[in-house]
Amino acid sequence: MSRRYLRRAPPLVAAGLVLVAAAASLFGSEPVHRIVGSAWFLAGTGIVALTALCAAIIALRSRSWPSAVQHLGILVALVGIFVNQRAAHSSYLFLQQGTGAGKVALGRDLRRVEELPQPLALDSLTTAVARAFQPAPVAWMTAGDGRSVPVTYSRPLRIAGRQMLLTQIAAPGFLTEYEVAAGGSEYLLLHNQVAEPWPGMRLSSFAYDAEAGRVGLLVGGEQHWLGIGESTAVNGRSVQLVAADFAPNFGALFVVNDARYRFIVFAGFGLVLLGLLPPLFRREDP
Repeated sequence: MSRRYLRRAPPLVAAGLVLVAAAASLFGSEPVHRIVGSAWFLAGTGIVALTALCAAIIALRSRSWPSAVQHLGILVALVGIFVNQRAAHSSYLFLQQGTGAGKVALGRDLRRVEELPQPLALDSLTTAVARAFQPAPVAWMTAGDGRSVPVTYSRPLRIAGRQMLLTQIAAPGFLTEYEVAAGGSEYLLLHNQVAEPWPGMRLSSFAYDAEAGRVGLLVGGEQHWLGIGESTAVNGRSVQLVAADFAPNFGALFVVNDARYRFIVFAGFGLVLLGLLPPLFRREDP
């Protein structure tokens, strides 16, 4: 009886974890990252991996090959999820028309700037109309091979193990980068990038007004609107907006996902399906 429960527990718990992550994905990628990185989710994943390993060993000893393949597949899939969570990463990219190729993107943690595997250029922006659906934005991109290809949210551009998805079109006046002096140092930041001028003090931009040349800065939980050359005092220290660049042309915002290690997850689920096939075709005596 205990062996039967041991064999059934990993698929059921794994299915429960997948359903929780799938439900969270309906509200965006950030809730998924928070849930998958939480202590209880990691503990549940560890328990599933351990029980799957034990069940696979028991199945191998009893020569129950379909069950062994199924539980080894669960183990491989969980290892793939762990590798993707730890080694893979995503970033945010802004490109505008007519300004050449972009080479850097803002990391998911909003703190570091990452270099793209190859430069990307935004050629033009259009919309695609499908029956019974709202018009969807389409970005025409030029990658390393020189071809101009369409990129949408559902049709990503694949480059060097990354997937690039279009999220929204940005009108002229989008804040591309700005320079701020704080804590005795100067910082050149992308929009939404987070800096820490002094310990415990978080600084980032949250909004902008291109016509007035003003940038909304969030400094230590307080909102401040500054024009170029203006400064404000935060906890007795000066924060000054030195310069700001606003996009003169239409542009687009993209999410760049690292997909280099996803094959491990798919291989694991493939083994699970392979382990499920023999029992489905097993002939039973009448």
